[in-house]
Amino acid sequence: MPDAAAKLRSARRVLVTGLRDASLEAASAACDLAEALGAAIDFGEADVDRPAGPTIARAGAVTADPEEMRDRADLVILWGCDPAQANPAVAALIPSQATVLRMPPPGADSVAAARLMHLLMRGGAPPAGGGAWADACIAARDAIHRASCVAIITLDSADQLGLEPWAITHLVREIAHAKPAFEIPLGRGGHAAAAAVCTWRYGAAGAIARADRNGGRFLPGEASARRLIERGEVDCVVAVGQLADDVAQALSRCPSGVDVIRLDASPESLRELCGAVAVA
Repeated sequence: MPDAAAKLRSARRVLVTGLRDASLEAASAACDLAEALGAAIDFGEADVDRPAGPTIARAGAVTADPEEMRDRADLVILWGCDPAQANPAVAALIPSQATVLRMPPPGADSVAAARLMHLLMRGGAPPAGGGAWADACIAARDAIHRASCVAIITLDSADQLGLEPWAITHLVREIAHAKPAFEIPLGRGGHAAAAAVCTWRYGAAGAIARADRNGGRFLPGEASARRLIERGEVDCVVAVGQLADDVAQALSRCPSGVDVIRLDASPESLRELCGAVAVA
């Protein structure tokens, strides 16, 4: 710990990252360490790596656990994903009696389909000559009207701007104005605890350029862990527990002058390092 603390005290700019599947207690201790160092903190979630930022910060995502779908949903929409492949445990919770629709329709852009369905849910008219994909959106709208509870299962997309999750979030919220409806996101990186603690403290789930409870700077896209490492803007990285794949790959390519301090994701290790940093 003394060597690690000395490296951190002499660093120009520090990044705290990792924390996949970490506990709330460990995430809190990691934030304490980042605050003591004035460090950037980000865990590698795709949503904060996009310039548009996290959907929940932009629009207020309405999500639920898969068990909620099992117990309540009579319409399940699979949006651009196959749960049987992406997460069989979630697929097993789709109610056998529920109607299952696959969206977006063949030939349709995902954002355009979600926006059209949003328009239709508001009572708008479909575009003239929309074709088969517009007809499929109308059929999905009608199925939503007949349902008593709607679950939309999504998979984090390769959309680099974040427009698809934004469009789907707004669609789910529109449905939820009329009846119970929620999104079940698959394939997230397992940073739920870290994202929650970061949001409580700094107002966003990651991409915090400087950890400060009195005004942490949230810079989606710009201050994500991957981008900070790739641009050479940090000279010391505290890697706590398991890293997101993109962050691990970026670290494997970073220059030799970057110090990497690896810790297990236990609150005790983080507190010990934080205490060592505080000792001048």
